[in-house]
Amino acid sequence: MFTSPLKKLRQSTWLSALPDTIAVPAIGGRLARNLPIERATLDQIAFALLPLEQERREIGRKIMALEEIITMARKQGALGADIAVTAATQELEAHQ
Repeated sequence: MFTSPLKKLRQSTWLSALPDTIAVPAIGGRLARNLPIERATLDQIAFALLPLEQERREIGRKIMALEEIITMARKQGALGADIAVTAATQELEAHQ
């Protein structure tokens, strides 16, 4: 029985999330397109990663900002039902 290369890769736990297709952005005069992962070149996969990396960085910045709000609010003694932004602002003002 034939097992496709993609299926073999997906059988590995850390590669199970490989998508069927990738979105290759418009680069160097080439049109943006969706491409089956099984036909994608190394460069096409690398180019498809560019917008995903940007999203990941933006999510990371949001996570860090939200964590900082919690830290600042806790320093002011805020508890679960307190308004986090208000308490964080008090912490900010306390150090000005």
